[in-house]
Amino acid sequence: MQKKNLKKKNLHHKMVGFFIKKGKKSVATQIVNDAFLKVSKKTGLPMHQIFLQIFLKLNSFVETKKVRVRRSTHLVPFSITLKRRSYLILKWLLLAIKEDNRKISITEKLATEIEQIISKNFSKSEKIRQTNIISALSNRSNIHFRW
Repeated sequence: MQKKNLKKKNLHHKMVGFFIKKGKKSVATQIVNDAFLKVSKKTGLPMHQIFLQIFLKLNSFVETKKVRVRRSTHLVPFSITLKRRSYLILKWLLLAIKEDNRKISITEKLATEIEQIISKNFSKSEKIRQTNIISALSNRSNIHFRW
């Protein structure tokens, strides 16, 4: 038997994957790298520390899923894996960027969102995280539907 060469993806590769449109990986890589370069110039932090701070600030351990029992649907909190957490972090970042209606480039929007996450300011992606946590806490009475 041959072992498959599985390449582990880090958060940077996953972020580039989120920004790929029409198969243009080089354009997506340029967007992500330019945004992190702008943030690192303003904050003085290296790229890996910026990723670490983003992950620590937007990390969540629960999410709510819809579970259908008999004829009713209940929101049930579930614990999530590390892979799912990293996906949700990137998804929340992308949602926050899409909600931004300013007439600037995606690179600028990503850079400002990352700066707000790193600084003490309350960013849009952190608001999305808070609504996720509030939803999980308010529906914890439905936890017995988790099977």
